[in-house]
Amino acid sequence: MSSNGKNVRPGQTEPLDAIDERLLAALVDDARISNKQLAELVGIAPSTALMRTRALSERGIVQGFEAKLSLSAIGRSVQALVAVRLRAHDRDQIDRFTARVPHLPAVLSTFHTSGSVDYLLHIAVASTEDLRDWVLDNLATDPVVGHTETTLVFDHIQGNHGPLPE
Repeated sequence: MSSNGKNVRPGQTEPLDAIDERLLAALVDDARISNKQLAELVGIAPSTALMRTRALSERGIVQGFEAKLSLSAIGRSVQALVAVRLRAHDRDQIDRFTARVPHLPAVLSTFHTSGSVDYLLHIAVASTEDLRDWVLDNLATDPVVGHTETTLVFDHIQGNHGPLPE
């Protein structure tokens, strides 16, 4: 909290006020909500809702809106978490890995981690055979990669996407 009692997030110059927080909560709940509905829900004029939502985007708080797909409906029902340990921790190898792997089509998320593994990849493919081939083709043959460990995901339960703690 700042001295004026408003929430301040790391790297943020302006604090979020109650209207910003209500706008964010409504957008997280339904990113496709119309501006008119958003304004009504928050209790502000549509022009104010539009202006404030644009300002939240310009400030980098709202980073975008995306479609959430059913992986099984698009033929990618096998999900896995792949732990990756690099051979060496030199900047060139790290940069090479992070420039290539997150952009591979099967990769849903890439986490650069501390501890016993360097990266944790969340991937989705069509079958266990495709999973095996993906790991072999994209990781096992990469000279930067020292070790991988693959864990099948039985169910992916989404957490809270924000925006703010109560």
